[in-house]
Amino acid sequence: MNKALASLTMMGLIVGGPALAADVAVKAPLSAPPMRVFTWTGCYLGGNGMAGWGRKEFPDPTAIFTGAPSVPLVSIDPKGWLIGAQAGCDDQIAGNLVIGIEGAMSGGSIKGDSTVAIPLGDPGDSALVSAKLDALGSVTGRFGYAFGRSLLYAKGGFAWADEQYSAVGLFTGAPFDLEAPETRFGWTLGGGLDWAFSDYWSIGLEYDYYNFGHRSVTFLDANSGLAGPIDIKQSIQTVRLGLSFHMFASPASPIVTKY
Repeated sequence: MNKALASLTMMGLIVGGPALAADVAVKAPLSAPPMRVFTWTGCYLGGNGMAGWGRKEFPDPTAIFTGAPSVPLVSIDPKGWLIGAQAGCDDQIAGNLVIGIEGAMSGGSIKGDSTVAIPLGDPGDSALVSAKLDALGSVTGRFGYAFGRSLLYAKGGFAWADEQYSAVGLFTGAPFDLEAPETRFGWTLGGGLDWAFSDYWSIGLEYDYYNFGHRSVTFLDANSGLAGPIDIKQSIQTVRLGLSFHMFASPASPIVTKY
């Protein structure tokens, strides 16, 4: 009897053992939470604020009607702010490399002035020479390297600016008001750092240098009707803080680890 019971017990272990082991093997591994991978591929639209400063150099514009040589040079260092918008598209390729294109447009006031003495005028004759940038725009290419949700990039391309120049004062007792509105074209280089704090929103800090070279600008005196060209050299620098919504971005996709 005891031998029969022992035999039955042994057979139960042989038959049921694999099933029990299989059950333990299925339940043992614990799945790790899937990793989520962010990509900068997509298009975006956003707003920004800028602090700007620059350098403008040109001959004294009052030489147009005084007949004096175009000296001394007038130097103006304008400062101010701009508010605008940016839009673009990026493509994350070859792992961490990101290429893209962006258009930006801002408006505001970056201005400055300088008082100059008028050669060949009466003692005390002077002019207040002013320069003001009202709008700044660019179309640039971007090239960057992504560190997960952070993107470090450089950019460069085409730029333009809408500006106003003026020189107001007295010459031998007669008032004058020289004006010169202008749209200038040039190039820009810059770089910045973007951080995506969600799948659809990012914030970025950017520095840009704008160079508009030398260009002849026509000044017109509103009182006498006299006009003449003045060669102006200028550059602008800005620091931009922007917020962007990634309209056509793909949510961070999970990578499931298999066991």
